[in-house]
Amino acid sequence: MELNKEALLLQNEIRKFAKEVLSEKADEFDKKGIFPVENIKKISEMGILGSTIPESFGGCALDTVSFLVTLEEISKVCPSTALILLAHNILFSYPLVKFGNDAQKKKYLPFLAAGESIGGFAEVITNEIKVGLENNSYIISGRNHILLNGVANGPFLMFAEYNGKVDALMVDSSVSGVLRNKKDNIIGMNCSGITELVFDNLRVSADNRLGNEGDGRNILEEIKTFANLGFSAINLGIAQASMENAIKYAKERVQFGEPIINFGMVREMIADMATKIEAVRNLLYDGANIRDNNKDCARISAITRYFSNQAVAEITTNAIQVYGGYGYMKDYPVERYFRDAQVSRVLCCSGMELKESIVSKTI
Repeated sequence: MELNKEALLLQNEIRKFAKEVLSEKADEFDKKGIFPVENIKKISEMGILGSTIPESFGGCALDTVSFLVTLEEISKVCPSTALILLAHNILFSYPLVKFGNDAQKKKYLPFLAAGESIGGFAEVITNEIKVGLENNSYIISGRNHILLNGVANGPFLMFAEYNGKVDALMVDSSVSGVLRNKKDNIIGMNCSGITELVFDNLRVSADNRLGNEGDGRNILEEIKTFANLGFSAINLGIAQASMENAIKYAKERVQFGEPIINFGMVREMIADMATKIEAVRNLLYDGANIRDNNKDCARISAITRYFSNQAVAEITTNAIQVYGGYGYMKDYPVERYFRDAQVSRVLCCSGMELKESIVSKTI
């Protein structure tokens, strides 16, 4: 798919920024688990934190294609930073724009667009909570093991089930009754600021609920449809970078008097990588165009995520194989791409959920 002029200009700008700014400390931040505060500030100055927010609230309201291009280019250098942007723009800001009332939008959107607060998202499948209702407020105790962008200490979106109904709740950073603990035992996306949540009689006013009571499942499905495209863009960026690094290494590495790029097994792996990457790219931007034309993209987004999950796993594994024993060393970037791919593949939607979604929308 050919990008339009505006998307091409954005792609070039983001690619240059990623190479000149993000690449400098991507490995260091990953090894030390440092949330890239200064880099996020620079990204905010470019307007990217307002990608899904209308101009009337200070955002830039990028179309789907342009935002996915942004995620892809950043993921080639630092997938953790791309995950931060996905969580902020797709998992928090987008549902607020689509389902929030005027008061909620005025309260949050200008600060989100300006980068003064970073939106987070509590992974639904890791909820271990008890929910009660009292005086028009939700009372929540327990814990959630994955809060995306938790280190940023901004507001976050969570889903709570009570009496068989699921509600989407926005939780302010200033409320009492919730503790964030940084997660140090994750295998990838180490500098994306993932924390766990511990709830101790957290009180969330019904005024902070998105939509009506019981709308949570529909809101979550809407989020997942967009998020599947976003995670696929991250998968694509990781896969592309893994292949490019593998090719570069294979041209430089000499065995038996010639570069290993000339060996049949290496060439076969690169052919497989290139084919899968091209397939993911076509699926991804086809889905983006469908969404930008206001058509139902739930089926294509699920197909794209499912296929890209498989592709990025195979490509990052094969990139390590090209490097041989060096591929498992942290001196080379392919081991980081391999680890980051494992996280990107599982967040927000499991493989079984994706399969069920594809089947239900096909038969």
